[in-house]
Amino acid sequence: MLAYYATLLNGVELNGSFYRTPPASTLEHWAAEVPPGFRFCMKANRALTYSADGFDRVGVARSFGQRMAPLGERLGPILMQFPPIRRLDVGLLDALLEALGRPAALEFRHESWFTDETYRVVRERGGALVVTDEEKWPRAPLVEVGPVAYFRLRRGYTDEALEPWIAEVRSAAGAHEHVHVYFKHFPESPALALRLLELAAAGSG
Repeated sequence: MLAYYATLLNGVELNGSFYRTPPASTLEHWAAEVPPGFRFCMKANRALTYSADGFDRVGVARSFGQRMAPLGERLGPILMQFPPIRRLDVGLLDALLEALGRPAALEFRHESWFTDETYRVVRERGGALVVTDEEKWPRAPLVEVGPVAYFRLRRGYTDEALEPWIAEVRSAAGAHEHVHVYFKHFPESPALALRLLELAAAGSG
């Protein structure tokens, strides 16, 4: 199934690692099944950002980054999600990114994070700012922080509703080395992803 998927699309965002990190043998198998240009965007373990104060979040970040090694060059940005109860803490953000030791895509679910200090840390650590389209979460501003753009499109989309995002993706592709776009896990999402790829490419010439 994965090998077939990789003939159609060039990346996948995996939510399962939020709860349990796959064993090294599984990651090695996945990496072997896909072509060189394919990327796995693994969601960081929830303990990094959802755990209570006093928990060793930095230690978990270091361990998680190390355990992603079997994916090699097939590893894309690690999705790190900050829940709405986690307010601006630039020191924590910097410590987590340093410990992770890998490029990360940061999704902030509270608007207090949208500051110049946050953008500076993300930029210095080689990360990306996630732009999420979902009614109940704030949408990050389109701020240039590095060579990677990352979009999470979390609604159902008609062709008309998708059109503004196609324009955003085209614009991002012109200004970034890599652009990641992932839809919510609905049955129609693979078809939406193919449609977006087709339309975004059609307007890039």
